[in-house]
Amino acid sequence: MSSEVSLSLRSFVVPSWILGPFWILWISLFVAPAAAQQPGSGLLIRHQARPSASLTVDLATGTVSRGPRVLDKVGTTTADFSNLDLAGFSGIDTGAGFCEWFDAGTKGFAGNQSDLMSDIVFAYCSAKLAPASGGPGGSVTLGFYEGYVAGGGAPTTTVARFTLSGLPANSASSSFFGGFRCFFLRVIFAGLVPFADGPIGYSWHFIDVGSDGVLAGTWPFLACVQSCSGPGPDGQGMIDTIDEYCPPGTLRPPVIFPTSAFGYVFSISMEIREATDLLATAAPWNSQNFNRDLLTAQPIVVGAAWSVSLHVPGGTHPHGTAASAPMVARVRTTAINGANVLSPIGGRLTEVLITGPLLAMFVGTHTHTGGGVRDGTFPPQAVPGALELVGVPWAVQATVLGGGFADLSSAAFGVTGSL
Repeated sequence: MSSEVSLSLRSFVVPSWILGPFWILWISLFVAPAAAQQPGSGLLIRHQARPSASLTVDLATGTVSRGPRVLDKVGTTTADFSNLDLAGFSGIDTGAGFCEWFDAGTKGFAGNQSDLMSDIVFAYCSAKLAPASGGPGGSVTLGFYEGYVAGGGAPTTTVARFTLSGLPANSASSSFFGGFRCFFLRVIFAGLVPFADGPIGYSWHFIDVGSDGVLAGTWPFLACVQSCSGPGPDGQGMIDTIDEYCPPGTLRPPVIFPTSAFGYVFSISMEIREATDLLATAAPWNSQNFNRDLLTAQPIVVGAAWSVSLHVPGGTHPHGTAASAPMVARVRTTAINGANVLSPIGGRLTEVLITGPLLAMFVGTHTHTGGGVRDGTFPPQAVPGALELVGVPWAVQATVLGGGFADLSSAAFGVTGSL
């Protein structure tokens, strides 16, 4: 049977013997203006066992799978903010969108420079009826911010904010005071999200309601701001405080957990993973060196624009003097020493320098700059910010038309990167 204990965070020290698995601690927040509270509202902490199930949500498809998921991706990820040393407590506040928690820290402890967020991992509990049993499942809105400082009010830059709904939950409709289940959840983003290192914040908005009608139906599992068995901070800029905004945008006085009784356990569990640093490469390729139209390509970085240009030297290899003429670039997977062929237009000897599946094709124009010399730039190509594109080999070559000729250009090849 559950019990409740009222305490003042500024003066009350709970003895260690009270930490049984069924005790619930009511953290009084009467310092907040009465008009800003709902009846029965307030921050609650409960001591309990760790989550026993692991889930994965893929935001690109909306699918939820149980257990660790093996991803068929070339790119790897690195945890550049890790706060998953679970404290044995979960925490809750008023639901229905009335309360939102912000946690502050510093991202970049692993030194990963791509700063492209790929996925997150956290732990949560829910008393909502699970979708598999015909219920709505758990719901939460998560936010990520650059430049947030504990107690500093509004975040400086919103990086991402999204709502998860229909999450696996409980076998019955219940509340924080009744039955619920807890899970580890990995959320894979549909695309890589730029998220700079330095001071950051992440938020938990309590948007659903449990069967008690006031407290949320889904809430976060808490983690230590240092190692739960260690003596000091974890080097990620975290303190034993969560900023409580009730309603959102209205910051209540700071909530300070009694560390003398519980240890440094008052933070929202969260791990932020990024595309592991992989430097994009690009190199010219001209094999037997008689393709006279010279192509230049920049390295391909996911989430950025890619530039490809062309230079026609003229002289004994003209493409006419028309103001403009077309060119077509094809991107495949491999650079080769290929076949020497006679062009069907103009009959000049040219060499195939790339092979493999066609990854992309785009058109551009080259213009006459005098003396038979021509230069052209293809429109910048937007590269999706997708983890599966990191580490992919590529090779590009252009077909150059003009002056009654069609020739293959020199080529370039490389590997896509995260920076």
